[in-house]
Formats: sequence, C-alpha cells, structure tokens
Amino acid sequence: MGKVGSESYKFLLFLKEYQKNLIAFLFALFLGLAFVVYENGFAYNVLVDGVSIGVTRDVEGVKRAVEEIKKEEMQKWGDVVFDQEISFERIRVSGERVKDAREIEASLKKILSLTCKAYAIEVNGKPVAFLKSKEEAYKTLEDLKSEYKKDADKIYFKEEIKIKSKYISPTKLVEEKEALEILRKPLKEAVTYEVKENDSLWSIAREHDMYIQDILKLNPGLTENLKPGQIIYLSKEVPLVTVVTEKEVTYKEEIPFNTKFTKDDKLFVNQSKVLVEGEKGLKEIKAVVISHNGVEVKRDIKEERVLKEPVSKVVAVGSRRVSYVATGYFSYPARGTITSRFGPRWGGFHTGVDIAARYGSPIYASDGGTVIFAGWESGYGYLVKIDHHNGYVTYYGHASKLLVKVGDKVEKGQKIALVGATGHATGPHVHFEVRKNGVPIDPMRFLGR
Repeated sequence: MGKVGSESYKFLLFLKEYQKNLIAFLFALFLGLAFVVYENGFAYNVLVDGVSIGVTRDVEGVKRAVEEIKKEEMQKWGDVVFDQEISFERIRVSGERVKDAREIEASLKKILSLTCKAYAIEVNGKPVAFLKSKEEAYKTLEDLKSEYKKDADKIYFKEEIKIKSKYISPTKLVEEKEALEILRKPLKEAVTYEVKENDSLWSIAREHDMYIQDILKLNPGLTENLKPGQIIYLSKEVPLVTVVTEKEVTYKEEIPFNTKFTKDDKLFVNQSKVLVEGEKGLKEIKAVVISHNGVEVKRDIKEERVLKEPVSKVVAVGSRRVSYVATGYFSYPARGTITSRFGPRWGGFHTGVDIAARYGSPIYASDGGTVIFAGWESGYGYLVKIDHHNGYVTYYGHASKLLVKVGDKVEKGQKIALVGATGHATGPHVHFEVRKNGVPIDPMRFLGR
C-alpha cells in the first residue's frame, strides 16, 4: 500500500473512534440530564418531632442553620440540648412550595426549645437552686458559710448538701446572689398544737407569731369554738440550710454555794438566822460552742478547773415548838418600868399601861394567838393586835418596828416588835392593852401571873 493509502486508512480509523466517543458522550449527557430532571422532582420535608415545618432542597443549608442556632445558644447558656428531634424526609415534590434554608431557619428559631446543662444545689436530695457552672455552685455554698465562719474552728452543713449536673430550661437558672437568698430563706413546717383551757384563736396566734387567718387556712372548718384537748395545725419556720459552727472557748463561771441548815432550840420553828454568809466559787471551763446559723444551741464541756471553792451558807432554823394556843395568863410584853397605869389621865381615860423601855428593845407577845392587825393606827403609831381566841385581844403600841404581819400565829413570849416612840408618845415605851370582848380591862389584873 502506498503512502497516500496509508494516510487515508488512518483517517478512517480516527473518524470511527470519534464517532464512538461522541455517541458515548451524548448518551452520558442524556443520562445526566435525565437524572437532573428526575432529581428535581424530589425535595426534603423538614420535620420537628415528626411535624413538618416546610419543604426544602437545601438540606445541607438547613443543617448548617441548626448548628448556628445551637452555637448561638451555647454562647449564652453553655452546653445545650434541643428538646425536639429534627429529621429530614425525602419526598417527591408535587405542587408543594419549596423553601430555602433561611426560611426554614426562621421557622426553627420560633419553635425550637432547649435545655442547658446546669449545676443543681441539692438539700437532702431536693434541688433548690440551679447555676451555670460547678464553680458558681461551690462558691455560693462557701459564701453562705463565710457569713457565720468568723473565727470558728470547724464549719459544716447540718443537712446533706450535694452539687449535681442536670439539664434544665434556661429560665430556671439563677445568679449566685439569688441562689444565696434561696438558701437563706426559711421553710414553713406544719406542727400540731393541743388546745388548752381558756385558749382562743387570738391567744394561740399571738403566742406562735401567726395570723388568725393563717391558722384557719391550715385548719379548714375550724371555728372560734375551741375545746380543751382539740388538736389543730400550726406552722413554724425552719431553716432550709443550717450552717453549723464549732468553736473552742475558755471562760470563767461562778460556782453557786450550797446552803446548810442547823437546828437552834432558842429560835421558834418559823424563825431562822444566818450564821455564815455563803460565797460563790469560781471555775475555768474549756468547751466547744456549737451554733446553728450563728445562734448558740449547745456547749460541749471538755474540761473544768476550780479556781476558788464556794463557801456554804449556814442557816440556823428554829426547833423550839410554838404553842399558838392562849394560856389564859398574860406576861409582861417588855422589860421596863410602868410609867402610866390604867384609868383616868389628863382629863381623859388611859385604856392600858405604859411600860418605859430602851429604844429598840424587844416587845413580846403577852400570850399565844393570831395577829389581826400590824400597821399604823392614829395615836398608837405602829401597833400590833393579837387575838387570843378566848375573847381577849391585846394591843402593843408605839413600836419602832414591826416583826410580824396579819395572819401570823405567835407563841407566848415570841418577839413581835421593837420598842419605839411612834404616834402620841413622849419617849420610848410600850402601850399595852387587854380587851375583853372589845372592852378595855386593867392589864395589871393579869400581869405577873
């Protein structure tokens, strides 16, 4: 074959190869166009908890929008989780309006809700405050402790306090200051009360620092007609959180003295006399003071050392038996000189006898009986009257001091007053009268017997 023939053959082979490639290209193009046409008939239904919020072809754009929403919320709240499930369903479009990613994003922002990770302060297993971070929660508890710490040796919570992570609505989050207020706020606790005699709703409310309407709310059907023994509900405030502090202290405390009694047969049974004045002792105490929220509730004594022993008080008590029954015989009420007798005197009538004696010396009961008057009476000054329960009453006037009172039972010879010059008197003496059924009788008829 010549050179020309060879070139022609090569050209024919090229045309055949080109034709084959062109057919393959056109076929691939047809398939691509067919696929595009086919795919354009499909889109994605965006579902939130199974409910459609729109149809879009830009699935990736919607996914990016969801991540942006989550990113924005994380900047505000930290770790967040959407409450709803977002899913995509591939569907064939047949007249539905197809939305772009921005429209879907706007719808998502309106309906999506979320929970954020928070740190709950739990008191006895119950969450009471939610904070953004664990550090904030611990700082809140330390701030509460610091209010009572001062120079305490030990500080802790009475209740079981824990910090746990939880996912909650951001609306429940509180700042440290608000969390502190929650922990400080006391709780209302119901208590029972047994009605006593003469109780009223007003007296019960006042005693327990409550209002009557609050008692009625706690006791539906309760009326003012209360009965002794009836049980009603009241409320009292108890702390939500109790900060316990312990502090070791050393202090001094007085030791009370004892009183010892000894018998004295020179004193009547209703008389006593101090022989030795008591003196308090002194001791040094080491103790641990336990306080709840700054209020002392207990002291644990660790050591006591006596610095000064107390001195007992010694009191003599009378053992002499008193006979309050009148003997019917009268003795002299004082030691002295008779300066004025019974009968007419100075144009009048003297109803007794005057016995001059040293000022402040004793005046004795002339016989046993009951004191029916002890006080001031015009003319007599300080006066004692004794009823002897046999029709006789004796008077002891012008005393400087009275040693008995109305109702006292006195024995014959018992000291009842001190000599004075009160009332109408020219000097210290005792005006002594004996009256029978209210009528004055000459005391000299009885004295000395």
